Amino acid sequence: MIKVIVMDVDGVLTDGRIIIDENGIEYKFFDVKDGHIFHIAQKFGIKIAFISGRYSKVTTLRAKELNVELCIQNQLNKLQALNYIKEYYNVDYSEVAYAGDDIIDIEPMKKCAFSASPKDAHIKVKMAANFISSKDGGRGAIREIVEKILELNNVKIF
Repeated sequence: MIKVIVMDVDGVLTDGRIIIDENGIEYKFFDVKDGHIFHIAQKFGIKIAFISGRYSKVTTLRAKELNVELCIQNQLNKLQALNYIKEYYNVDYSEVAYAGDDIIDIEPMKKCAFSASPKDAHIKVKMAANFISSKDGGRGAIREIVEKILELNNVKIF
């Protein structure tokens, strides 16, 4: 049973584009349907955690909005961050799912019981994934991935 879902942010929760205006204000695009599935998963006791290779205030704000307790940013060693999350929630790799889109996500993906990627992920990431979404990152991929995890956990949401 999956108890914790860990995911990358840029390219998974977003479409990977980052807009920075002339004042240094950063913008990212998140899909509201992706966010809604977090509340459903959390209702069934599943924890959500973010690991991002870069820091973004926008990511912090989105994590807070979605009640994501662990939002680890500016961390290129995603396996180290994954180990911290695993210990924080006192779970085994057999209880963790990981969603990523780029090559730095492959190592943590291989450690987890279930791994997934958006349709537009790097080819090597898709080769490492147990499940590939039919949707691109930031365009409903996480919704589909979390629904698959809920299905594997025998949770009926509809």
